[in-house]
Amino acid sequence: MAGGKADYNYGPNGFPSEEAPGVSVFSKDASGAVFHTYSAFARGTEPLLGGYYFLDLVPKGRDETGPWTMSWVRHHDRYEQP
Repeated sequence: MAGGKADYNYGPNGFPSEEAPGVSVFSKDASGAVFHTYSAFARGTEPLLGGYYFLDLVPKGRDETGPWTMSWVRHHDRYEQP
């Protein structure tokens, strides 16, 4: 990260955050060998985010701005104080 690149999506890539979405699936056979069977990164993980299905139905959609998606997400303890 300090050098501007991080291993993400099977290669050294730039990413504007310390965290990035990804999901992998593994399978173990009868002998105990483990196999990597599937991975998805970035926008490929959206089917796992059920809220997106609802946001995509409303007039303003996800209303995303900023250099990356999900900039609209706010942690419950990081909202601006009134």
